[in-house]
Amino acid sequence: FKGMKTATNSQNDVIVLMPTHNRASELPSAVEAVYASELQSGSNLHVMVCANACTDNTLEVLEALKLKHKNLDIVTEWVPGKTRAINALIDKAERHHALSGNDTVLFLDADAEVQRETISDLTMMLRQNKRLKAVSANTLALPPMSNSVLDHLLFGMSELSLSTIGVQDYPTALMAVRGKEVKGMRIPEEIINHDLWMELYLGLDNVDMHPHAYTLVQTPRSFGDWAERKVNRLMGLYQLENHFDAKQVREAYPNGTHKHVHTLLREKELRQQFRQLPAVYKASTAIALPLHVALKAVAWIGYRLLTPKSNQFRVVGTTSPVPVPAAAPSPARA
Repeated sequence: FKGMKTATNSQNDVIVLMPTHNRASELPSAVEAVYASELQSGSNLHVMVCANACTDNTLEVLEALKLKHKNLDIVTEWVPGKTRAINALIDKAERHHALSGNDTVLFLDADAEVQRETISDLTMMLRQNKRLKAVSANTLALPPMSNSVLDHLLFGMSELSLSTIGVQDYPTALMAVRGKEVKGMRIPEEIINHDLWMELYLGLDNVDMHPHAYTLVQTPRSFGDWAERKVNRLMGLYQLENHFDAKQVREAYPNGTHKHVHTLLREKELRQQFRQLPAVYKASTAIALPLHVALKAVAWIGYRLLTPKSNQFRVVGTTSPVPVPAAAPSPARA
């Protein structure tokens, strides 16, 4: 670790943890967006980026960014796995910060760009609502820049048309967690979707989504990329049943997405937006549901083929925080 120092009793720290794997081209814009963010009065910003098994020039890019931003800390983790990188970042955050109830830890994907007010909005929501342990930002994808009908059809399937039937596939790209809830938290390293695991670990009643805080993410570059993302997310949902009560998992994510409840709450608004879309977006609705069913079947089969018969993690009866032992390293991509 670089720049090691002992934990202090500082308050109102905003600590951004960003795992990354071979995203040298996206990192500068993602990091600069964080530093351009508005903060609540009295907040101190700290950014920690973990280069996880990178084979590109990610470390060189991070060193250049550190010359500009002195409070940027770089962590290197050579064993591949996104959750391993996140756990390494939590280790460093615990050594540097008190992680009190007034601190906020943000888990941010390296391909996501926060809006100027996003971090301030999330921290304010946590400070105003003491019941909440975590709050997430909405995830948006920019429309494709090409004139390809297929590209726009893919985007429509990934965005409003799928949201209308409650099967939006984008994961949470930014989650803000109260500092004291992060202290001692470690994510099992074979977990595919850490954001869903964290929601259940913290308790669904204690996690909310901000109504108008957003992060922008890249759209899938091809149908194959989109399908792979969807299948991995569904596999992650099946996997949660090994860590938490299976009935609670199915009730929480009935349509294979953690955004289902939020989608239902905004159904009227989404229908109005959908009516204003071009015909190519509307056409995607006709194939969205059967495609979702097909991908869900692929994920179900794939998960059972890849999952060992004996799982060292036991199902727990509630969604309250429980200690979870570390697993063997997984090759999952950061």
